[in-house]
Amino acid sequence: MSSTLSRTILALIEQVSNGENGEAFQQAALKYDALPLAEGWFAWALLTKEGQVMEATEDGPVKPAVDPLRTMFLVAGVEKFPELEVLLPVRSDSCVECAQCQGSGWMQYGNKQIRCHICRSLGWVEAPSGV
Repeated sequence: MSSTLSRTILALIEQVSNGENGEAFQQAALKYDALPLAEGWFAWALLTKEGQVMEATEDGPVKPAVDPLRTMFLVAGVEKFPELEVLLPVRSDSCVECAQCQGSGWMQYGNKQIRCHICRSLGWVEAPSGV
């Protein structure tokens, strides 16, 4: 991780710790000493000072997030903190629009919109081989 990105993450953690993104995010930043990317049901997606994406449940362990959730957490974080966009995967020329979400990163689930797990909320996927 670059020193510039590391400084950016530290500055964002300090900003959130000072309450600039609301009380819930402030409490999570202080509790986990990390940048809260997204709040879930009884859980947090976090970005550590070292740039690692973590999952933390209120009563459970803090553990590394794995894909597709890892990338989905980063996408959610970039929506709040655009300066983190450098952490997202780069779309190659061989990628195509996600058929599940029509490129939006969101899909319908009953009467709700949820993040698309097929494309990891990116809106695109690698083209199938042979295409």
